[in-house]
Amino acid sequence: MAITVGTDSGVWTVSQEHAEPIGLRGKRISHVATGAGKTLAAVPRDGLYSVTRDHEQCIWEGDARACAIAPHGTIYVGTEPAMIFRSDDFGESWNRLDAIDQLPTRGDWYFPPPPHEPHVRSIDFLPAEPTSIIAGVEVGGVLVSHDRGVTWREMNSGINVDVHTVRPDPSQRGHLLAVTGGGFYASEDGGTTWERRMAGVDRGYTAGLHVNPRRAGEVLIVAGDRPPGRNGRVYHSLDAGLNWVGIEDPTLPERHDRVPVMLFAESAAWLATDDGDVYRAESPSDAWSFVCRLPAAANAMVADGSPSSITSGF
Repeated sequence: MAITVGTDSGVWTVSQEHAEPIGLRGKRISHVATGAGKTLAAVPRDGLYSVTRDHEQCIWEGDARACAIAPHGTIYVGTEPAMIFRSDDFGESWNRLDAIDQLPTRGDWYFPPPPHEPHVRSIDFLPAEPTSIIAGVEVGGVLVSHDRGVTWREMNSGINVDVHTVRPDPSQRGHLLAVTGGGFYASEDGGTTWERRMAGVDRGYTAGLHVNPRRAGEVLIVAGDRPPGRNGRVYHSLDAGLNWVGIEDPTLPERHDRVPVMLFAESAAWLATDDGDVYRAESPSDAWSFVCRLPAAANAMVADGSPSSITSGF
């Protein structure tokens, strides 16, 4: 199983030994998704693409920021301005999930830099709930639907609504985890309430969340001093963020000008940087090794069957 990486110049696959291009060279990729034998790539201000080694096709035109493939094959694209579209026929037709427009705080969503439009940063699905969707909006918060987007609820009690990524812990029902512009948050009641968990983290701007699908409560994040994660450092937790330990290894960069991307896949931890360097460790607390260098900054990584881990800064 190869790792799929979205970069500032196209989509690549990475194995333990080398990297190979898939497609979309020259396009800046904000998000990738794999599943059902398909690979999707979101390209801001352009569209959502289906990509293979010998073919690339735009299946949705617009300002695509996030994408996901549900376990049953339905695909979703999150956009700027913040909206989600669903396709049940792999891009032949699309449904705009209009109920998002009616959410109580929708009129207050924004993004600090011009043009100040909020955008969807992550899309995922709750374990054992095939019709569920959970989305993170920058700046708007956490959205949850249990009926494929027909209806939605805002789940923002106690959380910083500058949400970069929100994910379920696949091994613990009801546990949700989120990285925001104001720190890391966890919910143990399906998002009804949130708790900020920053013990051991000395920087407040968090991004790049990934949850180990094989080990309950194991999480990687990056925390930086300020957007888009300046002076970023990788942190590791074994208890869903109650305690964090900073990752220090002589092979890894001492600091990051922009947050790197992390991923649990192939029974290992992976990290890709804005220099295009890819690293791997059997466990985040073990020794890290250099894998390869991509020709452009890495923005997103995914392995088949897991959600994409993304950087901050789009």
